Amino acid sequence: MKTKFILFAILTIALAFSVKAQDLGKIDAQVQTQIGGSLTKYYSLKNALVADNADIASQRADELLKTFEAVDKTKMTDAQKTLWTKLETLLSLDSRHIRDNKELEHQREHFMKLSNNMYSLVFSFKANETEAYLQYCPMKKASWLSDSKDIRNPYYGNKMIDCGSVKATLKKNK
Repeated sequence: MKTKFILFAILTIALAFSVKAQDLGKIDAQVQTQIGGSLTKYYSLKNALVADNADIASQRADELLKTFEAVDKTKMTDAQKTLWTKLETLLSLDSRHIRDNKELEHQREHFMKLSNNMYSLVFSFKANETEAYLQYCPMKKASWLSDSKDIRNPYYGNKMIDCGSVKATLKKNK
């Protein structure tokens, strides 16, 4: 399990660096709005995990999946489509796992991967309409995005609701 986590961490870091190094050029405003809608649904999923509610998390993950399906790829450049396809595949996989499994710990494991890829998506496509906060839980060694500076930990919920800190702020892009 530890080896699996280390491999995942290395892959996530590599993806993050490749995303930052890639210039996607001008991004269509409608695409940004659609991806911004995904971020809003992501926040709802995070809040369900904060509330320790696996059933609502499952519903929110289904809603999140639908927002990925609605993104108009025809308005993307080739570079944007390439990155979108990579991220959308990973995001959809983890969203389906959260939707289809009602065990909170299993949902939270997939939320870790989902969160890393959401950060890459939002950062790359400059899709946050308001400030977004990258938060980090040192106990879980995992990050998540929030629309508030207040820490509400989705990995431990009510057990450790305020465990974590803000690591970065994504400035409003619109």
